[in-house]
Amino acid sequence: MKATQVSALVSDYASTLLASPLFQGFTEENLRNFFSHAELLVKDYKKNDFVALSGTPMEGLGIILEGALLITRENVMGQRVIMTEFYPSQMFGEALIFSHQPLWPATIKTTKASKVLFIPIHAFLEALPKCQACQTTLLANLLRDLSDKTLILTRKVHYLTLKGMRQRIFAYLSDIYRQQGTTSIKLPHTREQIAEIINVSRTAMSREMSRMEKEDLIEVSGKTIILKDIDAMTDFDFNN
Repeated sequence: MKATQVSALVSDYASTLLASPLFQGFTEENLRNFFSHAELLVKDYKKNDFVALSGTPMEGLGIILEGALLITRENVMGQRVIMTEFYPSQMFGEALIFSHQPLWPATIKTTKASKVLFIPIHAFLEALPKCQACQTTLLANLLRDLSDKTLILTRKVHYLTLKGMRQRIFAYLSDIYRQQGTTSIKLPHTREQIAEIINVSRTAMSREMSRMEKEDLIEVSGKTIILKDIDAMTDFDFNN
């Protein structure tokens, strides 16, 4: 990428890039320094475009500049399971940077028009030693992000280890409660997405939540749910 393109990228997306886990502690000058040594790709996508397909070679570490992405996999039954969602400033693909087989382990699709910055693997590894002022910070940020995402995946496994549907719903709602710090939670996902996250049928989940509401365990109003018996739910919490 030419110097003028690097300058424009940093000027247009400085706040988004500096909020990225990869660039915590950076300045705009650090960004320009690192990007000047890296071969960058910026790609635009329409809503519902595929950014990557599971099993295909990765293009590089991605940072979302605009839009939103959904990361999914199919289980052995052919059911789509939502792994996670990504929004501006978040990155993906970092776990494959040092892999001997850098193939996408999941499918990535946009949920709205999006723009993604890709740093190819070879470009990242070549640019890292040339940015002496930032390489320690970059590596520390990379390791911290990998640790955080390992925890997220472990939480996902926790949902799947719970046998009952109600237990999975309780565990999911309890996680949102801990994230938002209130018993009046705003769901960050649609019903369909929640069903895919906890790996249950959407119809069966809706029926179970209706029973929970009749039993006065929850109160549902659109995307807001009031948790009326939080103690029962936290029994299935990831941290228990």
